[in-house]
Amino acid sequence: MKLSCWLSLSRFNCNTSFKVLNRKYGNICTKGLYNYIPNNKRKEIFFFFLNDKKKYFNALYNKENDKKDIMNDMDELYDNILTCNWNDSFNFVLNVPIWEGILNSIEEKVKAYENDEQIIKKKKELNQLLDILFILEDIRDHINELLEQSSRSKGLAGAHIMCSFEIQNMNEHIELLKKKYEELLLTYPLYKYQIDLVLGRGLALLRQRYVFDWKYMHEYFF
Repeated sequence: MKLSCWLSLSRFNCNTSFKVLNRKYGNICTKGLYNYIPNNKRKEIFFFFLNDKKKYFNALYNKENDKKDIMNDMDELYDNILTCNWNDSFNFVLNVPIWEGILNSIEEKVKAYENDEQIIKKKKELNQLLDILFILEDIRDHINELLEQSSRSKGLAGAHIMCSFEIQNMNEHIELLKKKYEELLLTYPLYKYQIDLVLGRGLALLRQRYVFDWKYMHEYFF
């Protein structure tokens, strides 16, 4: 059986015929198409297909490397936030804008990996850490304002000279903070240390100025 083949390549045309018989009968192709390509073109065509394969595998390799880079970025941001002093307001003023910028960059990169379970899981952990970070930051600022106002209400040296107003509903604030402490422990059990560091310590400081009972008050030395 004869087959007619017309091959068109850049700057090269060939019209050839060759026998293709079934190997079952002990016959093979009598003429190879490669033999009809000029010698000066064979190397060019070979590297053309080789480069295509190289680009394909490079794309797979780069995608895997990009994934590792994203995971490393998320791990580094997570560790930096987790290990910093959450009671240091000055530290937060300096670092939170930087962390938010890094987070925005990560969110753009993660869009290409929406179906990758490993990256999505790590991103959820990072989001959870940032949630509790900003919640405790607001609570810490609120406690600091309560403590500051309680000092100002006594005036200079506690003599009521140039004194400011006194908070009348302090018990409501304290009860709200105690309730919030319980809620955060249930919602974010992995971050109990950070909750104790900010909210627990804040309640312990309030107990130095106001008399109230608290279930966890004996966990602190003041």
